[in-house]
Amino acid sequence: MENRVYAKLNQGIDSFIRVTSVLRRKEFNIKELNMTSNNSFINLDILLEDEGCLVNKMVDQMSKLVDVKEIKVL
Repeated sequence: MENRVYAKLNQGIDSFIRVTSVLRRKEFNIKELNMTSNNSFINLDILLEDEGCLVNKMVDQMSKLVDVKEIKVL
């Protein structure tokens, strides 16, 4: 099963690196990662290959980061 997670981050590559580093360290099975940027935020679209309740764990881990302003599971 696949789940799509949308996250809005602070502007800057540092925010993107922090989020992706956490996802890599926690070894989430990410199938696709798309980033778009506007003047004030980075929009991150993540497609997660889910084997249970991993999407909830991902949201919990990402919500701990100060760079993440909004998270939605689509």
